Amino acid sequence: MGPDHSQIEIYEESKHGVLFAAQQSSLNLAAPARDLTTRDMFVPTCATCHMSGLNGRKITHNPSERLSEFLADPITNRRPNAAAGKANMQAICSQCHAHETIERVYAQAQKVVDLTNDRVNMAQSIVDGLRKDGFLKGKPFENPIDFVLFDLWHYDGRTAKHGAYMGGADFVQWHGNYPMLQKTVELRAMASDLRRKR
Repeated sequence: MGPDHSQIEIYEESKHGVLFAAQQSSLNLAAPARDLTTRDMFVPTCATCHMSGLNGRKITHNPSERLSEFLADPITNRRPNAAAGKANMQAICSQCHAHETIERVYAQAQKVVDLTNDRVNMAQSIVDGLRKDGFLKGKPFENPIDFVLFDLWHYDGRTAKHGAYMGGADFVQWHGNYPMLQKTVELRAMASDLRRKR
């Protein structure tokens, strides 16, 4: 629960989620995961993409097996099995989508991840600079600015990155990029005030 785990909300807003809501009664939700075909599930659920064996693909009980990046981290890096994770997920995507579409979605999502990493690094450097120069005392989370930084990456950054890969445009922009920009301005103002007061 909470804004740092908005995957269900992102799914419900995505084209996949909207189609699922509209077509649910036409799907064969009782089909075994091992034998699932696109005739049963012509609109994917979370399990279809992350776990099921669609059209003879390998099933998994590890929902991260088809992932290529650590999106929940402050700064996203590739997983040790990134190439295999990406290939496994794209093999599922290819059951319904053309290769060009899959590549476009991945390229756009990577741009969001890179931009988010840049924004988090910039915000972190503001707070690190204050600590280094002696303007912030005490442990982390003893100063208001620490909470703004945490919210920027933990809520807004995660939301933007998940929204990009899952097709939730509002979560990329209005629940991700916009509040990150707002908090960056707030961080700069707080940092300026702290430096002036000394």
